[in-house]
Amino acid sequence: MSRARCTFKVAGLDCAVEMEQLRAALGEAPGVLALGFDLIHGSMTVDYEPEATSPPQLLNRIATAGMNASLVEESVEGDGWWRRNGRWVATVGSGLALLVGVMLGSLSPGHPVFEKAAYLLAILFGGYELFPKAVRGLAKFRFDIHVLMTVAVAGALILGQWDEAATVAFLFGLSEALERFSLDRARRAVRRLLEIAPETAEVVTSDGTVRIVAASELKAGDRVHVRAGDRIPIDGAVVSGRSSVDQKAITGESVPVPREPGDPVFAGTVNGEGSLEVEAAGPIGNALISRIIAQVRDAQAARAPVERRIGRFAAIYTPVVMGIAALIMIAPPLVQIAMGTPPGSAEWGTWFGRGLVVLVIACPCALVISTPVAIVSGLTAAARRGILVKGGEYLEEFGQLRVLAFDKTGTLTRGEPDVVEVVSTDGSDGEEVLRIAAALGDRGGHVLGRAIARHARQRSLTVPLADGYRANPGLGASGLVDAVEYHIGSHRFIDEAGLCPPEFHDRLGSAERNAGTAVALSTQSGPLGWIRLADQARPEAARILAELNALGIQTVMLTGDNPPTAAAMAQELGIIEHRSGLLPAEKVTAITELDARHGSTGMVGDGVNDAPALATARVSVALGGISSGAALETADVVLMADDLNALPWLVRHSRKTLARIRQNIGLALGTKALVLLLAALGYATLAMAIAADLGTSLLVTANALRLLRNSSPDRQ
Repeated sequence: MSRARCTFKVAGLDCAVEMEQLRAALGEAPGVLALGFDLIHGSMTVDYEPEATSPPQLLNRIATAGMNASLVEESVEGDGWWRRNGRWVATVGSGLALLVGVMLGSLSPGHPVFEKAAYLLAILFGGYELFPKAVRGLAKFRFDIHVLMTVAVAGALILGQWDEAATVAFLFGLSEALERFSLDRARRAVRRLLEIAPETAEVVTSDGTVRIVAASELKAGDRVHVRAGDRIPIDGAVVSGRSSVDQKAITGESVPVPREPGDPVFAGTVNGEGSLEVEAAGPIGNALISRIIAQVRDAQAARAPVERRIGRFAAIYTPVVMGIAALIMIAPPLVQIAMGTPPGSAEWGTWFGRGLVVLVIACPCALVISTPVAIVSGLTAAARRGILVKGGEYLEEFGQLRVLAFDKTGTLTRGEPDVVEVVSTDGSDGEEVLRIAAALGDRGGHVLGRAIARHARQRSLTVPLADGYRANPGLGASGLVDAVEYHIGSHRFIDEAGLCPPEFHDRLGSAERNAGTAVALSTQSGPLGWIRLADQARPEAARILAELNALGIQTVMLTGDNPPTAAAMAQELGIIEHRSGLLPAEKVTAITELDARHGSTGMVGDGVNDAPALATARVSVALGGISSGAALETADVVLMADDLNALPWLVRHSRKTLARIRQNIGLALGTKALVLLLAALGYATLAMAIAADLGTSLLVTANALRLLRNSSPDRQ
């Protein structure tokens, strides 16, 4: 079975009501496999079988549900004037007609016909979108908010409360307009945070002239001129010029990084003080920023576990409240009749009105919207700091972590060896040993040799040239420096060469019991000393681990390195629990045991050799988002700047997102419970109920959007 995906821009997709309409229209359609909704962007993704259905057929089904949609790649950004402003025009018209009706009622009480005409006009303006949607809902036996509001308006008219019916229609239209306005603001905020790549580029032609083209037209090999202060329009490599580039929009790094010929640059980053010429690596669709935006939008369309729980609760809540409304309408008058009150004298109208108020309270919009807006805001804020979270479920899981396991090499350490000890047999400072070893290291390609040469130059030593270089793979190398033959290599290498006297053998063996790897330098007359190299901890690693522990998260190191090296690194970093000598499968076992013993366990690794453990953990974090495109595909969370400082921030941010969701749920349910109680006691009106629902919807949206504050990498 083949699988395809398309995305639709859906007009008016602002609330759970529209989501349920679309689910009803497409959920059981032939060939439809899955639906995803993004309220922030007003879009819906559909996974489908191309053999069974197609986007045009899906569009037809959406139209039968009474909604307008277009494929994202075919939709235009600007809607028509009426679509953008029609709701507000109708709302203003409804409000003015309501005001005229109130004025006529107070100034000319003897002309009820004109008063009712004004109220009727207010009802028609306020319900211009409401009533058609209610009719379509009733036709499908779907009792959504539009049906409930229409029943409330009709009930008020039946009771002769024209002013109340007009007020209900006006307030509902106002609530719809304000809800749409608040979500439009959220959409603009998300768009500004993510869609940062420029739309045009200056292409250098073969004759040296520059022409401006759309960034979407760029292709691999194009030369692009980037002026100082401009955004870079495409991923590529610098071919001429030097500058510093502000990459915080991609990686979250607050400090610009130097860039010169040969260095990579990324679309959406800001060029600094110098002009650059960049060779495009491919079209903008393949750029890192495009992949990030696609990943975030996919994450936004997926429903987090807490969101699914709220959806299930709302599916039960609405019919229950409707049942309560029916009881309030019928039960008290029936009790009165049973107690001897004549049927004509029972307070049918009073209790019918109170039941209508409860029907209005049955709207679950504020409750349902409380979660997705918070999740999307949380995901966007994280992306702004260079943290790509693949979905709301991972953002939620990160806030509930009890254990975070770390790979050692390349995660807690730099991932490359550094010189940590230089020992000379003659008791000197070892500079001569380091100088000769660096000369041999320069000639070979071994990682240890290169590290020795790098360290020598960092100490401003003059490194001579080595002649007659010969490598012995797996053991060491030999060569002439200043006409003297030297040997550098492992303990075994100089042992086999007969250049390791007993005393030196013992001292070198003692050094090998420390962390790292020791290499010996000798001549034909005997050993000169040794150099010990070890992978160094990241400068920030110990502080980050302590910060995670302070947040209540236990940190564990899992490594395939030998026990002495692992123990030394664990002690240096302040890690209490560590496991060494682990194969990839044994790391999986360790993650499973930690999860069973302590609770939710996450894993931080490099995304390649730790893949099995990353897949087993509740949530996986990969470093190397820029250098490894595979990390974008495999990990649940990618730290784009390889910066461990993002981890404590993400824990706090995830917990803050969950707190916002809990606050929103409590506010929505608390407000409805209060108005429900007031309605049962006769103190709430239809207008009060709608105003409470409107206010709650706006409050939960504003509370969720607070997560976008302080999301800039240079603000804490």
